Amino acid sequence: MLRRPTRRSFPRMLAMIIALCLAVLPAACGANPENARMARTGGSTAGAGTVSVRMQPYYAENMVLQRGSPITLTGLVACQDGDVDGSLLTATLSGNGARHTADVKVGNGRFTATIEPLLASARPYELTIAYDGQSVFHLDAVYVGDVFVAAGQSNMELNHQQYYGTAAKAQQNLESAFTLDDLPPLVDDAGIHFIRAAHDVTSADFPVDPVMRGAWMTCTDGDAQYLGYLPQLFAQRLRATEPNVPIGIIQTAWGGTPISRHGRNGDIYRNHIATLNGMRVAGVLWYQGCDDAWQMQNALDYESRFSTLINDYRTVFGDPDLPFLYVQLARWGKAQYTQYVRQAQLDTLTDTNLDSTRHLAMTVTIDTDKGTSSVIHPLGKDIIAARMADQWYAMRAGVAAPTGPLVQGARCTGDGEVALTFREGTAQGLRAMKPNYSLSASAATVATPTDATVEGFEVADASGTFHQATARIAGDTVTLRCDGVPRITQVRYLWAGEPHSDSLLYNARMLPASPFVLAVSA
Repeated sequence: MLRRPTRRSFPRMLAMIIALCLAVLPAACGANPENARMARTGGSTAGAGTVSVRMQPYYAENMVLQRGSPITLTGLVACQDGDVDGSLLTATLSGNGARHTADVKVGNGRFTATIEPLLASARPYELTIAYDGQSVFHLDAVYVGDVFVAAGQSNMELNHQQYYGTAAKAQQNLESAFTLDDLPPLVDDAGIHFIRAAHDVTSADFPVDPVMRGAWMTCTDGDAQYLGYLPQLFAQRLRATEPNVPIGIIQTAWGGTPISRHGRNGDIYRNHIATLNGMRVAGVLWYQGCDDAWQMQNALDYESRFSTLINDYRTVFGDPDLPFLYVQLARWGKAQYTQYVRQAQLDTLTDTNLDSTRHLAMTVTIDTDKGTSSVIHPLGKDIIAARMADQWYAMRAGVAAPTGPLVQGARCTGDGEVALTFREGTAQGLRAMKPNYSLSASAATVATPTDATVEGFEVADASGTFHQATARIAGDTVTLRCDGVPRITQVRYLWAGEPHSDSLLYNARMLPASPFVLAVSA
């Protein structure tokens, strides 16, 4: 005869159900024998019974935690035979001659453990979560350094294994623009750690790619083939300056995806970004927009979606001024509205929807492709990485991030000419330079001085028909004139998906001006 449960038995039954869920959820979330550590669980018989702890699968061996910020560890906890006594749950980082104990809070089947900010350490710590003195979760090697999220689509994701790893993939991505020998060498540095998300939106957990084998990899023994060229070259730049600071990359980029999927209501956001909630990171690296350049409406919506995304990512990582470094679309002519997405990316820098414009920087790539603009995944990631690294270090130093000339306004001068002004601090030493669109181009040789006038400017009157304009640099302004357009109402610069000009506008930092379109004020 079945006995009806009593009111006293309900708490124990609920605890048993939670413990059972903790045991079976790994399988439900995609864990398999080849990647058994995707769902990190642990258990110990302690006190009232078996205590189970479950954490997101990115809590894995060789992970990097953010230096200089409180370290927050979160997860689920349950006791099979009773309630969890929060006072018995501990979390510690041990190593480097020290033991750092967390402040642990338990409630509603979840725990949060917070450890004081730590300095960077190239030597690993051991992470132990224990209940009543017995380990329920343990990692042998955890590092403290700078952690970056590498997000967006294919030009951020672009790695050797997925894009060039077979003859068919190589042919598809190389076309006839360059060869495998022209790709940058894979970075070889044990101080660069990374974890890569799979192309999976079905899991409620962060979907660790099976190639990771359940742990963070390091850029050694050829494993850098699994990490995007851009984030690994960015990390290499940082390591060259601070060799004792480990770098961690969480790669969430997914090729061929629109920004809507990465935003708060998108499926990629839900398990690639939202699952990172509570982690502290040094910044976000973003390269995306090609997929939104195929349709006019998506291109026009890009700015509002992007500014909202920046706000949401900063909220997830608990920092309203989190450094957010993004790449403006490079030259490529096949998507009809590429120039509109570039404009949206430029306008995002001052978008009023942003909760904060601090620590926000855009890298202009109109001159970085080394002459391979015919393919959607051009060369030049080394040049982009160098520019982004310079921006990151400027933010850390508390100074303005380096950028090329950013147009601010256009006004009629009264004699049929238009004068362009630029945002403060971006127009010192304006000059014409010839971009180096050769395979040998580098961050140091991306452009050379020229006596030619700047090309790429066009003007239009009320008819909307654009004509080539003559540009003259005068201090920190540029004056435009076109004899065929006596009353200029619009100005644009490099307004094409794949513009071709032999003389571009740069500033004293040797950084190029962003393409733009702008109405002229009286």
